[in-house]
Amino acid sequence: MSAIGDEYDALFEEPKRADDTPPATNRTRAAARGYRPVYEKPSRQPAKDREESFNPLAWLVEGATGFVEEMRRSDLGLSEEFWVHAAAARREGLLAARALLAQFLEETQQQQTAERERQARQSRRGGINVDF
Repeated sequence: MSAIGDEYDALFEEPKRADDTPPATNRTRAAARGYRPVYEKPSRQPAKDREESFNPLAWLVEGATGFVEEMRRSDLGLSEEFWVHAAAARREGLLAARALLAQFLEETQQQQTAERERQARQSRRGGINVDF
């Protein structure tokens, strides 16, 4: 008596081939017959070939420009006192940035001056040649 599992495996066993060729598929059979499907020319064209095609970068720039212009003209429902303080805060921020840049420039000039002085001291000392 055979087991149920053995019958099941026998039903789904692939047939043995003499040579080790893979089983034929619809694609390989069509290729053997020389079949070429007939495709219609698509009506779609790439964006670069169409005038007035959608340009996402131009769309973003236009939206950002419109947003900035709207923000410049709108008070957003905020009081005049807010806008006075906002302008003062913007001015203070710019002054702080200016002070920071001045400090960086001063430090850079000090470093350059120190480097020039160091090189001048080295040139006055002269070189020491040691023969081994």
